[in-house]
Amino acid sequence: MAETKYGKYFVKIDPTKWTGRIPAIIHLEDKIIKGSNFYFVHWNLPGQKPPEGPGAEIGHPPHTHPYNEILMHIGTDPNNPMDLGAEVEFCMGPEMEKHLITQTCAVFIPANFIHAPYRVLKTVRPWITVMIVEGPTRTEEPHPEILPEELRKKIDWSRWERLRTGFPTP
Repeated sequence: MAETKYGKYFVKIDPTKWTGRIPAIIHLEDKIIKGSNFYFVHWNLPGQKPPEGPGAEIGHPPHTHPYNEILMHIGTDPNNPMDLGAEVEFCMGPEMEKHLITQTCAVFIPANFIHAPYRVLKTVRPWITVMIVEGPTRTEEPHPEILPEELRKKIDWSRWERLRTGFPTP
């Protein structure tokens, strides 16, 4: 949309480039518009397959980010917008305190705070995730040391190592 003076500020994604991945709606970061924070919005759909492979039952493993992160979980039922239509297990802190998300909410994660595993347990109705990182991109530092050894061995850590350098774009 850059054919006008300010068109470059209207960002759309090309859904054909996201095939087979998370059904993305919006992706914006410093690599796309210089000076932008990181924003990623995607659908979560009934029947959507969770990641497969070693350690998949754990979900997204424990990690930190160098910037604050806000994760919004938004229900889409206009008659009951507080009902997420899903169950999401989300752990916080090095002691992996478990929280079950079933209602529309925002989770504030301070910079360098260990969080996750994060697992979608059940989705009965489409819902939306909004991810905001108060920094130019989303990077992760994995923290395998907080998992019990038997879980740590199940995870293919190479899959998560790539996030140390930034969010993968299509």
